[in-house]
Amino acid sequence: MRIIAGILLLILLSGQLFSQNLDTFGGFNQTATQFSDKPAQYILGSGDILLVNVNLWGHVQRPGIYSVPSSYTLIDLISSAGGPLSTARLTDVRVVRKDQEVIKIDIEKFLRTGDVTILPIIQPGDTIIVSGSISDIFTRLVGLFRDIAIIVNVFVLASRYK
Repeated sequence: MRIIAGILLLILLSGQLFSQNLDTFGGFNQTATQFSDKPAQYILGSGDILLVNVNLWGHVQRPGIYSVPSSYTLIDLISSAGGPLSTARLTDVRVVRKDQEVIKIDIEKFLRTGDVTILPIIQPGDTIIVSGSISDIFTRLVGLFRDIAIIVNVFVLASRYK
């Protein structure tokens, strides 16, 4: 019975860790170009389109490194990543620049007003972070407590049948 309890515990923990890793890191954009040792900040794409490398983190469908046309807006970039998740807090999107400047953008305000001056121009090396909502944090905590309760229940039941 202890073996079964151990196997159940292992399955629950590995499933929880696997789902957190998928949520946190997401998939990698297959068309993205990593700029590990490249000194250039701009890349010339097909059709002589100027591309910039940017990082997209957080609550979007496919976070990762993207090479996007220099004319792309923040909306274009997030759309290229499949759009925001339902847990995204669009009132608190941050752009972190290479010079350590942090710009807070309210995308919901842009969506309400259509005012493109709210959206900053994407620059090479920008890291865009789409924050999660408070309800997402609450949901994760409830899920964690649920998993702990299941594990404790398995051990209690296993100890009764010794």
